[in-house]
Amino acid sequence: SMRTRPRGDIVMISSAASEKLAANGAPYNMAKCALEGLALTLAKEERDNHIHVNIVAPGLVDTDMGVRLARAQTGRNDLGDLRSLDESYPFGRVCQPTDVANVVLWLCSDGAGYVTGQRIACDGGGSDTYVY
Repeated sequence: SMRTRPRGDIVMISSAASEKLAANGAPYNMAKCALEGLALTLAKEERDNHIHVNIVAPGLVDTDMGVRLARAQTGRNDLGDLRSLDESYPFGRVCQPTDVANVVLWLCSDGAGYVTGQRIACDGGGSDTYVY
């Protein structure tokens, strides 16, 4: 039904992991790389139908999954949330879910009316320098 409308938007949520491809993360890394391949292919296939397909790739986000990941990577079981890591991250804080949501909202807005087939990193510009 999206093809019958004036515009459609598909935003796939990937991860900074699809670039870093860290050891011990093969299933997750493979899934995110496959998701990105699908999104980039769909962007080309659906462009004539006015369907925009883009990718948002966050680094570590302050969610339950993010806490579990940070605990596993740092060995710090005392992490109840990720606020204690804030000062070591870009802009002085770990990415929040609203940061990712705001990128998705923009991609679905008129402001991104000529944007498709893009991968937008939402990692403060430095996912290679910290845990994610």
